[in-house]
Amino acid sequence: GGSSLQLVGVAAPFSVMTECAKCGACSVVCPVFRISGREGHTARGRLHLRETVELAPHSAQYEELFSACLLCGACAAVCPRGIDIRAAIIEARAGFSAVYGHGGYQKFLARKALAHPGLLAALGGLGRGVAAGLDPFLSDRSGLRLRLALFEDSEKVQGNKALAQTVSPGTELSESGLTEMAYFPGCVTHALWPHIADSCATLVAQYNLALTIPDGLVCCGLAAHAAGDRSEARALACRNLQVLERTDGPILVSCASCYAHLHDYPKLLAEEPDWHERALQMVERLRELTTFLMQQAHLESPVLPVPRPRRRVFYHDPCHFRHQLHITAPPRELIRSCPGLELVEPEDEPGCCGMGGLFHLGEPELSGAILEQLLDRVLPLEPEVITSTCSGCLMQWRMAVAAAGLKIPVVHLAALLAEEAGLCEKVGSGSRG
Repeated sequence: GGSSLQLVGVAAPFSVMTECAKCGACSVVCPVFRISGREGHTARGRLHLRETVELAPHSAQYEELFSACLLCGACAAVCPRGIDIRAAIIEARAGFSAVYGHGGYQKFLARKALAHPGLLAALGGLGRGVAAGLDPFLSDRSGLRLRLALFEDSEKVQGNKALAQTVSPGTELSESGLTEMAYFPGCVTHALWPHIADSCATLVAQYNLALTIPDGLVCCGLAAHAAGDRSEARALACRNLQVLERTDGPILVSCASCYAHLHDYPKLLAEEPDWHERALQMVERLRELTTFLMQQAHLESPVLPVPRPRRRVFYHDPCHFRHQLHITAPPRELIRSCPGLELVEPEDEPGCCGMGGLFHLGEPELSGAILEQLLDRVLPLEPEVITSTCSGCLMQWRMAVAAAGLKIPVVHLAALLAEEAGLCEKVGSGSRG
């Protein structure tokens, strides 16, 4: 008879799954289980399903259970046996159809758009045009307005124009005295919010660095990988490696999700020795934005912050950073270093925003409920600015603020820091409505 390995289409043995002690530590921290209360939504439940998959042929319900996972990594972070639960979920998805789970076609089309930079850029331009054109005609609580909030350039960040040119794809560096540094912007910065690249450029210019985006970069491949499409994820990874290998020195990454996935390229390409080695060399060159800025600040004093009225700031931890890479201190240190900013946080860990990459498309009700829990803990802090370094988290927060009818600016941390240093225009008044 067919084995469970054949059914889920993975090459690795299942031994790691059978190590689950069924202790339930994963249940306590799972954002989805906290909402649904379904055992099948816990890591323990899904691992059990994988072990007994030959007893229950693949069905829509089976695939939906594995689809309803944020891949936030909270379960793996507390697992006493160190099981790589995210990898187990992704391997299971590799055996599913291209349009598995709720919202399957929407997720499939979104992955395809991400994999084709030209299409995504066109959609971003169209979205900004529609947002500007329809804004006067939509009610504050319109569902369409909430979606178009993703395209609103409300931050109006305008960096130094000479530096802005250096972060345009294919532009040659002309400034003397500046050291060129490669920059991986990510899909959202490239297509929706190019001002983030402007902000990053103005920040690193304080240290005599000039950013350049290597021509030919594509999506990091996180969405394809999370869906179990290993073929497309590997193709995107190899394309980026080829492009980045044509550059020298450090590679700056400003999106938390992109950084986490680029950091995982060696695992993704583990079965191909040549690509695996090339990925390892690339990872050595990666520099996460906030960590890099903290290191530079220790070596050389940046431009002094411009005196401004003090504002309350909530920083949202991307799940990739909180649970996997443990990059939590640098962003907070940067915020605290600005005299005009006051970091406000709930007493305990605020948790996931419910975006989960494309999870919010397939499970909008679960995603919304997870977000509501987060809002209940954050809004009482009365933040005047909400910031993060994850593109997906920023998108989720923008829609949440629009849905609540609030006027709280939701900005990338690079934009906030650049504004505090007087390197760009003010990102928002922080008024509440």
